[in-house]
Amino acid sequence: MNGPERKKYNPDNKTGYEYVLLADHLAGLIDRGEWPVGSRIPGERALSEEYGVALDTVRKATKILRERGLVQTLKSKGTFVAPQE
Repeated sequence: MNGPERKKYNPDNKTGYEYVLLADHLAGLIDRGEWPVGSRIPGERALSEEYGVALDTVRKATKILRERGLVQTLKSKGTFVAPQE
C-alpha cells in the first residue's frame, strides 16, 4: 500500500497502550515548543491519518493531554495548547 509516510511516535518500540504512547509523543511536541501555547493542534482525523492509528486512539490520547492540563478543547473550535504553570 503506497501513500503518505506515517510519522513515528514510538521509535524506541516501547511497550504499552498505543494511546498512552501517542499522548507521550504529543506531550513532547508541546514541551519542545513545536506546538506553542495557544496554538490549535491538528484535528483528530488529521492526527489519525498522520500517525496511522485509529480515531479512538487519538481521542484517548487527547483526553490524556487534557487530564495532564496540556491542552484545552473548545466545542466546535478545536483543541489548543494550554498555558503551562
